[in-house]
Amino acid sequence: MSKIIGIDIGGTNFRIGLTDGNGNVSDFRKQPVKTILKSDDVLSDIADFIEGYADGRKFDALAVGFPATLNRERSKVLQAPNLKFMENLPVVEYLRGRLNVPVFAERDVVFTLRYDMRKYDVPPEGMTCGIYFGTGVGNAIMIDGKPLTGRNGTAGELGHIPVEGSEEICGCGLKGCIENLAGGKYLARLQKNYYPDTHIADIFMKHSNDEAVREFIRHMAVCAATEVNILDPDYLIIGGGVANMKGFPKDLLHDCIIERVRRPYPAENLRVIYAEDEPEKSIAGAGYYACDRMLGSS
Repeated sequence: MSKIIGIDIGGTNFRIGLTDGNGNVSDFRKQPVKTILKSDDVLSDIADFIEGYADGRKFDALAVGFPATLNRERSKVLQAPNLKFMENLPVVEYLRGRLNVPVFAERDVVFTLRYDMRKYDVPPEGMTCGIYFGTGVGNAIMIDGKPLTGRNGTAGELGHIPVEGSEEICGCGLKGCIENLAGGKYLARLQKNYYPDTHIADIFMKHSNDEAVREFIRHMAVCAATEVNILDPDYLIIGGGVANMKGFPKDLLHDCIIERVRRPYPAENLRVIYAEDEPEKSIAGAGYYACDRMLGSS
C-alpha cells in the first residue's frame, strides 16, 4: 500500500498528513501557513518542513496543493494571490530533487473536490463543479473525473471574475475580482467595519438578516450562478470554511443562486451538495490524486 505525504497550502493554514490513497490519514497536522513559509525562499521552507515532518520515515510520493495557478504541465506554480513569494516556482523539479520521490503539484481545491466526490457518491462521469469559500474563492471543475486545466493551466479561477464598479485591488493584481467581495478576507473586513463587538465566528448567528451580510451572500451566489449558467454541471458542490461557519444561511444562499440561474434549465434540476469542512479532507484527496497520477488515470 502506498505511503503518500499530502499537503494543502491554503491562504491561511498549512495542512500535512500521511495517507495511503484509500482515504485514510495519519499524523495529520495543521498550523498557520505563515509559521512555515517564513522567508522569500518558499520552496526551501516547504522542503525543510517536509523533511522535519518525515523525520527519516520512508514515503512513496508527495502531493502538494497550492492556492495558486499552475502551468498546464503541473510542474510550476505561476501565481498565488493570497501568499507572498509564490510566482514562477519550479515546485516539482525542486521538491523531487530534494526529497527523491515522485512529486505531484495541483491546485489545492482539486484535492478537496476529489475527496468530496467520493464522500458524497458523485460519479466521475459528466461534469462536477466545486466552489469553496475560504480565504478567497476556490474552484475546481471535473469532467469525467479529470480536472479541467485549460490551455495555460489556469482554468477555474472563478474568484477572479470581474465585478463592474468594484475598485478593490485583488492579490492577483487585478481590480474588482469577486473573491474580494465573496471570500473570507472580505468577511473579516465586514466584521471589523460593521460588527466590531461580534466575534467573526458568530457573525452569521447574529447578523444573517442584516443587509451587509445578505449582500455578502448575494456575491457568493453570483459566483455559483455564473458557473452554473456557463457550464450546466451535473453536480455543484459548495463548501469551505465560510460556508461551514455557525449559522451560515444555506437556504438564503440557495435561494440567491436559484434566483440568478437561467430558467427553465439548469435551474429546475440543479443538484447542489453542501460539503462539510473536515480538516483532513484535502490530505485524503491528495492521496487519491497521487494514486491516480501514478496509475496514469489523471
